[in-house]
Amino acid sequence: MIKKLLLTLMLLFSITLLIGCNNTQTPTEITLPNLTGMNRDQVINALSGKGLQISFDDVIDNSRPEGIFSHYSGSFVAGQTVEKNTAITVFFVKHMAGIQLPNLAGKTVSEMESILVDMDLFYTFVEVETNDVEEGTFFRYGSNYQVGQYVPEWSEITIEFATEPYNRQFIISKYVEGSNNNKAIELANRSQEDVDLSEYTLVIFENGSMTPTIEIPLSGTLAPNQVFVITHTLADAPLLAKAHMTTSELTFDGNDTIGLKFKNGRMVDQLGTIGFAFFYLRNETFVRRAHITNNSTTFNTLDWDIYAQDNYAMLGSHPTAFPTSFTFDPANLAISFNLPGGMVQVNYDYANDGDTSTFYSLDPEIAHFLGGRRVRFVGVDTPEVSGQPDAPQPYALQAMEYLQNFLSNATTIYLMHDPASGNTETYGRTLALVWADGVLVNVEIVRMGYSAAPYNDEQARLVFNGVSLNRWFQRAEEEAKAARRGIWS
Repeated sequence: MIKKLLLTLMLLFSITLLIGCNNTQTPTEITLPNLTGMNRDQVINALSGKGLQISFDDVIDNSRPEGIFSHYSGSFVAGQTVEKNTAITVFFVKHMAGIQLPNLAGKTVSEMESILVDMDLFYTFVEVETNDVEEGTFFRYGSNYQVGQYVPEWSEITIEFATEPYNRQFIISKYVEGSNNNKAIELANRSQEDVDLSEYTLVIFENGSMTPTIEIPLSGTLAPNQVFVITHTLADAPLLAKAHMTTSELTFDGNDTIGLKFKNGRMVDQLGTIGFAFFYLRNETFVRRAHITNNSTTFNTLDWDIYAQDNYAMLGSHPTAFPTSFTFDPANLAISFNLPGGMVQVNYDYANDGDTSTFYSLDPEIAHFLGGRRVRFVGVDTPEVSGQPDAPQPYALQAMEYLQNFLSNATTIYLMHDPASGNTETYGRTLALVWADGVLVNVEIVRMGYSAAPYNDEQARLVFNGVSLNRWFQRAEEEAKAARRGIWS
């Protein structure tokens, strides 16, 4: 009996011991400790023996002490229970030299500036056309800089802010600066979309002003490939007949810049250079050349065809073809050669050089009007053939040969008295515009690249085919330069 009782007690003890041993086994779940304020060594001590797979990394943050615990990776936080052998990265604070680019999302230019003004950076604001963020607010940093990135002190940073896209093919197509109140501006829609004119304002910068002094609101809709003509209220009847809108505020006089402003205040197109007070747009009609389809705030005279004053027949459609040739008015033949614009018929004798030839009159009774048979061509100055220490200047002989061929093959030659230069020069030679078979030889010499175009008549007294002689010479030089002819090669 006693022996049986002892066996029972020994069995119960064995079971109790087995249960006790099972209760002391290593747990399968681990609670992540709070590591706030700890450095790397302290963190290692706190996590050793936990049965976790721990790795370490850094996070840049200049706002907290360097080297202390920052955070666990992913969504892991202190106090969270994880399985044994879980892989966790522990991040420590690291400092970076330089300036951290702030998050400027949603900020306007003035708000951005208030943040940046105390930062050691050089910054520039640039408009970017986009509808991705609200107009006038931060869009992104330029040059691939990112929010939160650290850059060296005094780095040059471009900050892009959003501006609403506008129609790039809505342009100022014509400008008429005529006599008295004959003023007009033509706008053209070169795109395939309607233009809401109420989104734009015609502005005038008077007398070299840096800011608009006159603003003319527009209204209506301009269909693709159509034009909108604005004239002065008191313009002559033929010009008024072309108007879609009239206003007494169209008062420019040749030294004023004309601009087209979008509703957000952005200048999108202009004729002239803001701040210039010179009369370089006076008494002429400017027509945008056919190949110019996009607006621009950079004025370039090569983008415009230029006609004489009060020439506005081309208003009402765009583009407009510029004349390719011109000749004299037969009425000038009735004017004596000793009077401005007068003409006399002559025969060619020989060429002295590229800009001087000798002629003789068909009528001995009018020979005294020539001031000598040797004629200096007005508005040209070709390289010299003689008088040089070694040899003729480059292209001198080619210029003279060209002139000889031109005149010796001509059927009819006229000399015209140029109003700007007069009849004779200091050396007593006759000065003249020389027409051969209806072609002005002076201009052709420039077109072939044998001379620049020094001709100038501020009063533009000679006009051929609607274009002043000044501009014909300038276009000939432009053509020679573009083709790299003669002296421009």
